[in-house]
Amino acid sequence: ADPTKRYQAARRARLLLDASRESVAEVVGARPEEVTFCASGTEAAHLAVLGTLAGRTRAGDVFVHSAVEHSAVLQAALWHADAGGTATASPVDGGGRVDLDAFSELVGRSRVAAAAVMSVNHEVGTRQPLDDVSAVCRAAGVPLVVDAAQSLGRETVPDGYAVLSASAHKWGGPVGVGVLVV
Repeated sequence: ADPTKRYQAARRARLLLDASRESVAEVVGARPEEVTFCASGTEAAHLAVLGTLAGRTRAGDVFVHSAVEHSAVLQAALWHADAGGTATASPVDGGGRVDLDAFSELVGRSRVAAAAVMSVNHEVGTRQPLDDVSAVCRAAGVPLVVDAAQSLGRETVPDGYAVLSASAHKWGGPVGVGVLVV
């Protein structure tokens, strides 16, 4: 049923869609209109990066990300670089935890349009220090993109994000539903 139409099944689908959006918005501390559903968490993460960079062209063309981001974020970084921007990977330690000093130095440079750090690494389970990362980004005036696919629904939603992506099936929701919060 197409939730944009007026027949009975479509209206019912619209009610379910709106209720789902309101539920997710409540969990992440956003307004329902700030929540968009996508085809997957991968698509949501990819769109989070590309959309943020596209909206920040006046601020700059540099994208800073941790070296251990999801492939969707790394592919978005490559697309950005192919389009003439700059993508810089911030180093991590042996456990995959972002090096805050290096990250701070990179984000503090001129022309940084956005930064991305995932909440929890999907391969090794490392929790990133998002409170510290978001403080660095806030001080530099750089929006933080957070891939929260591994933590949303299990941990407190990180503060300080500008854009958040997640995957519904990671917390028991349906497969094929990504969440993008702007």
